[in-house]
Amino acid sequence: MKARAYQLCALLALAIMVFVLLRFGLSLATLLLALLLAACPWGVIWLSYRLARQAESEIDQAVAANKPDEHDSPHDKGV
Repeated sequence: MKARAYQLCALLALAIMVFVLLRFGLSLATLLLALLLAACPWGVIWLSYRLARQAESEIDQAVAANKPDEHDSPHDKGV
């Protein structure tokens, strides 16, 4: 669901960028606005990737911290 929202946001930003350039022509202000709108999807992609890697790292650390050491835990051989 989030991936679809990110794609829609990026598509909307690019559509607005093209509209601004076509409607108002090339000027310094429209070029700066277009570059800002073009940078938004890349920023979202970078932020999503960074947060995913951070979450994966935190999960790996939590699993490693909770994993019992095989030499320290007693083995039940049956009763």
